[in-house]
Amino acid sequence: MTEDEIKPTFVGNNDNLVFIVPKELFSMKMSPEKKLDPKVAKEFSKYIRGTFKGFQIANKTKLGNENNTKTETTPEFWEEFEKKAREMGIDLISYTPVNENYIFKNLKIYGKNAIVLGMEMNWDNIKTAPSELCGVEAFKVYMELGDKTIELTNYLKEQGYKAETYHPFGGKLLFTAHAVAANLGIMGRNGLIITPEFGPRQRWAIISTDAEIPETSKRDLSEMKEFCKTCGACVKNCKGGAAFETPIEKEGGIITHIDRSKCINSLLYNNYCSVCLKVCPQGVPKK
Repeated sequence: MTEDEIKPTFVGNNDNLVFIVPKELFSMKMSPEKKLDPKVAKEFSKYIRGTFKGFQIANKTKLGNENNTKTETTPEFWEEFEKKAREMGIDLISYTPVNENYIFKNLKIYGKNAIVLGMEMNWDNIKTAPSELCGVEAFKVYMELGDKTIELTNYLKEQGYKAETYHPFGGKLLFTAHAVAANLGIMGRNGLIITPEFGPRQRWAIISTDAEIPETSKRDLSEMKEFCKTCGACVKNCKGGAAFETPIEKEGGIITHIDRSKCINSLLYNNYCSVCLKVCPQGVPKK
């Protein structure tokens, strides 16, 4: 059975949300005055290749769902699922229904619910920004979170549930909006999710599924929101001048916090940048 023969649950119809592959990122190079240690360069290459391979595999996880019609779950099922995920290294887990308004235009989603997964990026590497170590860390987490999300997706499929992976390197729906809806964090002023655990230092992935999900986690994030409003360190210190002081609001509920082209240029020419991850006070590990 092909993708076209599997009926999607949703098809993106928001004209203000169009998925564009950032092809510039495929040609990223470190600053000419920097040279990676051969061991680090080999590791970096492995993570980049693994990320692209995982991204391709994730895009095929929609297949094999034709006989997966099970929907009922139990609290015990999700306890086991979360135990499995955490043992694999997943740091953040929560649930929310898929929001049709945050699906990229014309892309198909298989499953009505979203399992939102987050993985920490190591502070010791992030605090060196802008540096090649940030690039290594970013692709390390891209690869590892992507691989683990695929494994968890296959686990759900084996249990008889429809499921599809949306890889952290790029998915069919907005991770940030769903992470906020899942109450995992708040939307920071530069469009990154800020969590109580890691500030902006995590990558996100999503599994869509028809399995009945637990209630969204409840916690008070109002103090974080107030701090973020008065801070603005990410906007003030944006090396590429990409963060808007006042976000642009579009029809359909889409809010743009950064100039995408400026952000990508900063990644390309400022040695992987990531300065916004470093300067956020909420991302410094708690002692």
